[in-house]
Amino acid sequence: MIPIRDTSVSKGFAPVTACIILINIIMFVEELQTGGDVLQLFGASPLDIYGYLTEGLGSIITIHFNIMMSAFMHAGYIHLIGNMIFLSVFGPAVEKRIGPIRFIIFYLIALMASFYTHFLVYPHSPTPVVGASGAIAAIMGAYLVFSPKAKILTIIPLLFFIEVVEIPSFLFILAWFTLQGFNGYLSTNSLSTIAWFSHIGGFITGLASGIYLRWFK
Repeated sequence: MIPIRDTSVSKGFAPVTACIILINIIMFVEELQTGGDVLQLFGASPLDIYGYLTEGLGSIITIHFNIMMSAFMHAGYIHLIGNMIFLSVFGPAVEKRIGPIRFIIFYLIALMASFYTHFLVYPHSPTPVVGASGAIAAIMGAYLVFSPKAKILTIIPLLFFIEVVEIPSFLFILAWFTLQGFNGYLSTNSLSTIAWFSHIGGFITGLASGIYLRWFK
């Protein structure tokens, strides 16, 4: 399923979401121009945290700076385009609901929470965790709380045909999260290039944040 836009949430320009998309694109262009040197320089892996905690290797400030930078880098065109599509669909509604400043704070907390969820499952992994998908998963969690009755215009490939339909947001996000959980479960006994538990941790962070901001703040 490929989301196109939400059809029932108020429209309008979301400056922070637009800036995040622009930064991701700029970082990807830089990755292409440097032949991956940026990824080697700033890529952060669970092993970096494990090494610091067990042997005092590296600097905790540098590691967390790299975690943040990693969340704005991507492993290829499909990775970037897919993430930016989801961010452009779900980000504006959440940003307009909580405001630009809180959205920035929320986004940064989400990317850290998603990384550490992956770290807890794979503490010895030397593979850098790159991409905005953990933070975007958090945005989807918050979106579900704020706009459970919204409609998502969605492309559904069916063999040689393509259907474009409106799907209730709770069904779309439930299906997406079920897929993340299923793939995460399968990846626990095998090596995967996709940080499924980063998505799961991000989504739970966004869900909890949305509940707090909607009913307790």
